[in-house]
Amino acid sequence: MPHGSCFLWDPQLTSLHVASDLAVAVAYFSIPLLLLLNRQYIDAQIRPVLLLFAAFIFSCGIGHGLRIWNIWHTSYWLEGAWTWATAVVSLYTAWELRALVPQLLNTHRDLITVRALVEQDPLTGIANRRGLEVALTALAYQAGAVEHTLLLLDLDGFKAINDTYGHSAGDQLLQAVAEVLNRQVRTTDMAARIGGDEFALLLVGCLPDEALNKAEVIRQEISQITMPQLPIVSRCPLVSASIGISSFTADRGLTHSYQQADAALYAAKYNGKNQVKVAAPVAL
Repeated sequence: MPHGSCFLWDPQLTSLHVASDLAVAVAYFSIPLLLLLNRQYIDAQIRPVLLLFAAFIFSCGIGHGLRIWNIWHTSYWLEGAWTWATAVVSLYTAWELRALVPQLLNTHRDLITVRALVEQDPLTGIANRRGLEVALTALAYQAGAVEHTLLLLDLDGFKAINDTYGHSAGDQLLQAVAEVLNRQVRTTDMAARIGGDEFALLLVGCLPDEALNKAEVIRQEISQITMPQLPIVSRCPLVSASIGISSFTADRGLTHSYQQADAALYAAKYNGKNQVKVAAPVAL
């Protein structure tokens, strides 16, 4: 009896095997095709191994095609020879991958580490401007009308600390401010230093009233920062903070929200500093 001809006694069983083997073959053929279409993005170092992998996958696809063929035919030698060729290619590919896989995994780990460093402020340990932009961009792809809040914070009197006691004292003060922000963020929020003595706080799913209360707590805690190593320890505050608040949803413009928070921050500075200003709601 020809290989697989027993299926012919049941047309539904025959259709099941033909359709499943054909679908698997198409899936196998699509992987080498995708690699071919994107070959310009493949690093030269791993190109030979990917070519072997593509050959193995392509060979598996042909093998499934032969299984369909042999439902009606008796090409046992052909199917067996092709299976043997597939086994040889797969074993050789696995041998080549044994040294490459650990290297690729280490490279991936290093890329994650580098990305974390790129998005982190080295002085304070919180996110930097790039990290904040990445977080804001991620929010832009979220569905729904969940309201978020952005706080922009600028220190009042920071330049005087730098000019009088040097940049080392200024750096310590920036680290103390970052600690205040870290105490006020939840796991879903983000604190960032976006440049000099400017900070930002992204509060995910936080309503303006709640954000206003949090901003006031932050302002008060910053005004209570002391640095015992300085001779002006008795003078408090060393610095104060002006804060601008803007709320937004993912389906509204993030750029406009940032500009609103910046305008509110400028208003807080212009009206005497050491205060919190809330931007007008974004018009729908």
